[in-house]
Amino acid sequence: MTRMLRLAAALLTGPLLPFASAPAFAQTVAPAPSGYDALVTLYKEFRAFVPPAMVKGVPDYSPAAMARHYAELQRFQARLKAIDDSGWPIAQRVDYMVVLAEMRGAEFQHRVMEPWKRDPAFYSTTNLGFGPKMHGAIALPKLPIGKAEAAALAARLNAVPEALRQARVNLTDARGDLARLAIQQKQVEINVYGELAEQAGRLQPSLVAPAKRAQAAAASFKAWLESIEAALPAHGGVGKDNYAWYLRNVLLLPYTPDEVGVIGEREYQRQVAFLKIEEHRNRGIAMPEPVQTRAEFDAKRKVEDEDLLRFLRDGDWVTIPDYVKHDPEEGPYVFPFEKDPSKPGLFDPPLNLHFFFQAEFRDGRPLRAHNLPGHAFDSLQAARDTRQIRGGQRLFFVNGLRNEGWAFYLEEFLIQAGMLEDKPKTREIDYILGAKRAARVLPELKMQANEWTWAQANASLIARTPKWMKPGDAVAQFDIELYLRQPGYGIGYYMGKVELEKLLADVAMAEGDRFDIKSFHDRFRAAGSIPISLIRWEMTGRDDEIRTMRN
Repeated sequence: MTRMLRLAAALLTGPLLPFASAPAFAQTVAPAPSGYDALVTLYKEFRAFVPPAMVKGVPDYSPAAMARHYAELQRFQARLKAIDDSGWPIAQRVDYMVVLAEMRGAEFQHRVMEPWKRDPAFYSTTNLGFGPKMHGAIALPKLPIGKAEAAALAARLNAVPEALRQARVNLTDARGDLARLAIQQKQVEINVYGELAEQAGRLQPSLVAPAKRAQAAAASFKAWLESIEAALPAHGGVGKDNYAWYLRNVLLLPYTPDEVGVIGEREYQRQVAFLKIEEHRNRGIAMPEPVQTRAEFDAKRKVEDEDLLRFLRDGDWVTIPDYVKHDPEEGPYVFPFEKDPSKPGLFDPPLNLHFFFQAEFRDGRPLRAHNLPGHAFDSLQAARDTRQIRGGQRLFFVNGLRNEGWAFYLEEFLIQAGMLEDKPKTREIDYILGAKRAARVLPELKMQANEWTWAQANASLIARTPKWMKPGDAVAQFDIELYLRQPGYGIGYYMGKVELEKLLADVAMAEGDRFDIKSFHDRFRAAGSIPISLIRWEMTGRDDEIRTMRN
């Protein structure tokens, strides 16, 4: 899409550079090179351009609007191509690649994904967590709310019928798997709108009629999907060639889908083998039983969070700022399908625990490593990052492998670092989680290649997860939907971890006895939430991967 720019200097193709010690989470303070301000200006304009136009509270995804949007995107791409970054310092060239990757992500949306015409689940009018969705989806508040806020919510609810009417017109290339997922989503949405109307009747009468209109529109849209889904093409993937383009040009991942498949299967085998070794080693020890109440859960999580952060700080593994701490209000993570008000509450007996709760309700340390010094740390740090490009929230999943890779890396790290030496059954839980994450690689590859349907991918994940996953599991349901609708997500955990470990090995072998793992972790994190291949370029000076991704 863009011609390869000439290299800045011969040193970038030479051996690894010496590594200067960098303070944790340092931000670039060197003067910007000539032309960098033009990149920043372009990037700000691009981000403002990405959302669709809103017409009377409804996002415009009509064919004419999307054609105009794509044409304007191509003008943004031409302006980026005209910026010569070849003489810039590596840090600013990395920023250029971030912008390039996000623009390519927008291109992929228009040229391949086209969710507004292919994916009925894209027209989720509520923001319940169901993966990619239309702009302006409603995050429903807890009632009662103020008068002005209620009036604004009523207007948004009253726009739902028109949004779903337009969706029927726009969905000219709908796919069967995506329609079936949308049918399930819409049932949850119907129930959520019904609950809102019921609560409004008691607490906010002005919202009753708008909520009921939105509920009726969702029910009508669901009925329409049910009438057409059987005749639609079954598969919803992007195709193997398009998927390969996306991995290299948007995610900046230096592996082909076939290579990802080989790595994923090897990692699955390794996790299962280590699990069986642990099970034999611990065969006389009983697995802890899950906690049964919210109070028990909260108390257990507090101990686990504080134990985990203390281990990382005292062991000098990574700098953990004071703002990373246990949040007593966080509570259990609830998947979108579990937000259906027709279902029993999480702690209502008898407990019906999905896969992740089976693990966390026994010992949550591996999952808390993923989510507290993993995702929560990333989010808190990003909120404090004032860099004009890197400090922005990434678009089009460009940072997905970096974020999931770091979080997943921390899970097995607990075993290797010795935190679980006196917790044998927790080591088993850790390997069970690892095997499950490796088992997600093949389903994504097969779905995106249009070789498996959603049902086949779901069955594979359930069958290959060593414990605690049964048909209908909320985790399997959510995972396989997300990996079909957002390419790269299912492979991101393992491939991000692989990329991080590769970078660690590069740096460690270059630094020799000077290598310090805390410094490595801090420098990795200081680079920001960007593709790991770009972090590798910045940390090592090696552009052997990135220069193949500039074409």
